Amino acid sequence: MKPIPISAARKIAEAYGYDQVVIFGRRVGKRGAGGEHLTTYGKTTQHCEIAALVGEFLMYKIMGWHRDEEARTRK
Repeated sequence: MKPIPISAARKIAEAYGYDQVVIFGRRVGKRGAGGEHLTTYGKTTQHCEIAALVGEFLMYKIMGWHRDEEARTRK
């Protein structure tokens, strides 16, 4: 499982005419083989900020990620 790059979200935005794109990917598996990834893209700084807010809502309120776990994966 590889992270989805922001460039992929940008390509989707440009191809389909969107200002903001949020991509949520899941791999389902047993004993640690699964995982989730979320990528956001915004056409401008303001759109980036809004897409990031949507992404954070999904990660922490819907998907149940914990902020301390997410911070460890960014290191």
